[in-house]
Amino acid sequence: MAVTLKPLYPTIREAKERRVELARYLRLDGGRRLIAAALWLALMSGLTLAQTGHLATQGHAVAQLQRQQTLLLREQSNLQLRLARAQSLADIERRALRMNLRPMRPEQARYITIGTTADRESPLHDGVLLNP
Repeated sequence: MAVTLKPLYPTIREAKERRVELARYLRLDGGRRLIAAALWLALMSGLTLAQTGHLATQGHAVAQLQRQQTLLLREQSNLQLRLARAQSLADIERRALRMNLRPMRPEQARYITIGTTADRESPLHDGVLLNP
């Protein structure tokens, strides 16, 4: 069995050679520059395409929200119109007449005085009609 004795750590000369080779390896020549430029261009194109797709999606969402807002504004206008019609006195009177309701006559009014005994003994409240 043969044992090869090789130092565990490289010598200083071998380290310098490897450092020189590494710098040469990282140095960009014509072909490597072309590949780097193509990769850079592909990356930028991909980012632009992703951003365009994102903006198109957001544009579609905004358009959908605007349509929904228009529908809700129309519904609000319709509800306000119904409320105004329901609160009109002429409409209330017509509905009351349909239900056979009649306006109250003054002699039908009954008033009840509620208060303490001191209020009842006060001369100011004797015989005063609140709603003649």
